[in-house]
Amino acid sequence: MVEADTFTVINRTVLHDSDHKVLTMLYQPIIGSVSISLYLTLWSYLDKSEIISSSWSHHHLVKAMQVSLERIMAAREKLEAIGLIKTYLKESDNSYIYELYSPLKVNDFLNDPILSTILYDTVGKTEFNEIVNYYKLPSVNLKDYKDISRSFNDVFMTTSVANLEQVKELKKKNVLGIAYEPTIDLNRVLSLIPSEMLNLRSINKSIKELIYKLALVYNFNDDDIKDILLESIGIDHKIDIDRLKTNARNYYKFENGGKTTELVYKNQPEYLRSKSTSVSRKAKQIYIYETTSPFEFLTSKNGCNPTKSELEILDYLLVDAGLNPGVVNVLLDYVLTISNNKLVKSFIQNKAVEWKRNNIETVEDAMNQAKKEKHGKKTTTKKEVVVSKTEWFDKNIDSEKASIEEQEAFLSKLKNME
Repeated sequence: MVEADTFTVINRTVLHDSDHKVLTMLYQPIIGSVSISLYLTLWSYLDKSEIISSSWSHHHLVKAMQVSLERIMAAREKLEAIGLIKTYLKESDNSYIYELYSPLKVNDFLNDPILSTILYDTVGKTEFNEIVNYYKLPSVNLKDYKDISRSFNDVFMTTSVANLEQVKELKKKNVLGIAYEPTIDLNRVLSLIPSEMLNLRSINKSIKELIYKLALVYNFNDDDIKDILLESIGIDHKIDIDRLKTNARNYYKFENGGKTTELVYKNQPEYLRSKSTSVSRKAKQIYIYETTSPFEFLTSKNGCNPTKSELEILDYLLVDAGLNPGVVNVLLDYVLTISNNKLVKSFIQNKAVEWKRNNIETVEDAMNQAKKEKHGKKTTTKKEVVVSKTEWFDKNIDSEKASIEEQEAFLSKLKNME
């Protein structure tokens, strides 16, 4: 995307002024102020009928928001992920359509396991309770009152039937919600719980969805979920929803030293990926770094799942240091190469701070930085014995083409990503 590319905003819902408060109180702590500003700015482009906007350039959007195009693209991805907009691209002329959808109702938001959990962990217990209390209905004792409200039939009578065909396409409030894929095998999990402990017939669709979402937001595996479910069964042999949510949060905190969950990209953000169509060895290496999550990358290097200390390092790099996943992969590869296949925590933390300070955001920038640091060393200490060189350290692979077989495999991967 470039600033000259055009866009049109289409309203797929009914937007109200009250949505502003929901966006700022509930959504903003999760996706940030730039994303909310983008949503409200797109909303402002709608015409008087609030259905469709004129065509605008992204340059106009950059000027209106006073932020870079890269930050706008990142904000857009967050809006897409959380279910507030959908984006369509017409590749022939690089024109975009942004469809706006309403934020969830407060009750639906606060009862959604993913959104409520992330909001709770972002703002903390005290502020979360204040938000809940703000939206609570006042409690009024109606014991001494009699309901004297009239029914429709008491007041109105109909004389003819209206033709409803013409009103089918009227605007209505539409929400997207969060689209996700299950990360656990729930049938397997439930098969591991004795039937005398849990009434399987009580596991309805809403409970299954809750379990799937908890597994997603906390990155639980099958065994984790099984243990949590066992602790959440009531005396009636059914899952206690409140206990399930509490146990999931406590389990995560216990396993992660009291830390709460945070939103991080699984792999390199799309807008920071290479746009090159080259089939050189370098392009292939960049593709691997960009499309592999740090967990998967480290697993491939180890030949097994990362240890607890290695997971803590990943958590630091992604959350505390705030490095992008593709950059983390390059840093991991670099440190493993120069440190005898060891991840020395203090060393990698120092490197992460340096790279963050140098504003290393793309994989190619990270590779150039690692190459620069590697060749800048005049001596090699005992802790920096090279045992398994990464190819791009000591070899010019920018212009070197891959074999025909490698090219075909690489192009096939790119095609599958379209």
